[in-house]
Amino acid sequence: MSLSLCMIVKNEADVLGRALSDASVYADEIIIVDTGSTDGTKDVAREFTDKIYDFEWRDDFAAARNFAFSKATGDYCMWLDADDVVPITSARAIARLMKHIGDADVVMLPYVISEDGPRSYSYYRERIVRNRPDYLFVGRVHEAIALSGNVVYKSVPVYHRKPSRKSDSTRNLDIYKRMLAENAAFSPRDRYYYARELYFNDETVAAARELERFIVEPDGFYVNKIDACLILSRCYRKNGDRQAAYLALFDSFLFGLPTGEVACEIALMYFADEKYALAAYWFERAATAKPDVKSGAFVDTEYYAFFPLVWLSVCYDKLGKTRTAYRYHCRARKLRPDHPSVIANDRYFQSLGYL
Repeated sequence: MSLSLCMIVKNEADVLGRALSDASVYADEIIIVDTGSTDGTKDVAREFTDKIYDFEWRDDFAAARNFAFSKATGDYCMWLDADDVVPITSARAIARLMKHIGDADVVMLPYVISEDGPRSYSYYRERIVRNRPDYLFVGRVHEAIALSGNVVYKSVPVYHRKPSRKSDSTRNLDIYKRMLAENAAFSPRDRYYYARELYFNDETVAAARELERFIVEPDGFYVNKIDACLILSRCYRKNGDRQAAYLALFDSFLFGLPTGEVACEIALMYFADEKYALAAYWFERAATAKPDVKSGAFVDTEYYAFFPLVWLSVCYDKLGKTRTAYRYHCRARKLRPDHPSVIANDRYFQSLGYL
């Protein structure tokens, strides 16, 4: 089966070549849709394809992506952002997948977001879809394709790696605010992502208000509700209301079992309140939790292993249970022996005669 790689770009001359460097391994054609570049983006694109189109930007990512898909001639369409990276191992795996794709309509692949050094989180995205008119992106911001048909999951990662010199902007938040000014209809998903944009732009009072509205709406994806409770707790804490911050975290249990992220957040609050036994309890819940990587949730795997193990060592040391603290330290060291926290704790336990 043939595959069309479809991308929308604007002023991405510094990263586009990186994204396309191994595209010929898996893509039969490359579609580049430029939404108004003023740098050398098109010159870079011409090194890889002659299928370059212009699209007048109108604050609508779904419209731009759907236009790119409309130019595809392959049996399937795959999308990438310009600052995404498909390593050669993934490129070859996608090529093999396309040879044996069978009757799959949608292929979900892990999207690994790594913008802050070694830390990352991941979630599954609808990366490859059958080229047919009913598979369209929806949403002016944080656009997505509704899943239908035969959906398959493959463990072939695509990485989102924004260059450190490339600063974040308020673009997404500005689009949402214009939607509000236009009295545009907001879906539950729109409200959730609007609240996240407010939070990450330090508008925590407004973010809390939108998160509260989203959480009580009858519709909305359950993993988004859990994440909304987590972010709402952080908003309350930043706004000086620790009791409400605790309650928001426990409200997440209305929508599912405690996630590693929520359990660690509860534990960190108890630790800050010097309630070390309670903190240890919740760090242990995080260390034994299993992330549901196919749920669509944002999953930070360190909150299910390394991070709680390091903190369990600290908690039990505070409780005077040094042997137990050392056991947790050894478990953390097996996972990340070169981590600064592990190295510091090695020195500490050596001073106590454990090493």
